[in-house]
Formats: sequence, C-alpha cells, structure tokens
Amino acid sequence: MTQTMSEYFVAGGIFENPMGTERFDLVCAGPGEPPLVMAESVMHYFRLVWQNAHLYRVEKDYTLVLIVSSPEALERGVKAPPRVTPDQELLAKLQSVIKHEPSSPTPTSSQ
Repeated sequence: MTQTMSEYFVAGGIFENPMGTERFDLVCAGPGEPPLVMAESVMHYFRLVWQNAHLYRVEKDYTLVLIVSSPEALERGVKAPPRVTPDQELLAKLQSVIKHEPSSPTPTSSQ
C-alpha cells in the first residue's frame, strides 16, 4: 500500500518567543533539528508533546490542518490555527524531512 501525504502528522502551534513575537512553528527534537514528522502514528504525538503543541496533518500540498488541539498547550498560550500554509522556511524543512522518510511519497504522486 502506498502512503499518501495525509498519513504524515506534525506537532506545532503559534508560539511566542522571548521578544514577544508570535510565529507558527513545529516541534523539533532539539535546537537546529528538523521538525518531528510522525508517519501513521498519532499516538506518538500523545506520548511526546501533546502538553506543549497541537497535532496537524500534512496535506498533499504541505498545508497543515489541525486535527487535535491540546487544552494544556492552549492554557500555556500556544495558539492553534485551524489551517496553516507554511512559509518558505517551514516548507523546506517539511519537504526535507518527508523526502527522507522511508517509503515517503513525492509531492507529485497521486492518491
């Protein structure tokens, strides 16, 4: 069975940096690391980061669609927009990580 883009999930939200600037970003394993991309494993999200971020599905065009918002993250001030169109920097990160996933689809593959 071929994977489709809708089988990839990421954790993210609108975070505020120490200077007060808000920006949508994805959860990474560490500073400078690529974003965590979870293939077919929503439970992985709940085990790792559900308290600090929201769950998004990566669409075929790399748009992110909110699947589950975390009440704990909302309480901490992490906003959860319902749909996110990644900027060029975030798009490049997503494409890089998904491209290197085993059995990952290409953006031009049909569903």
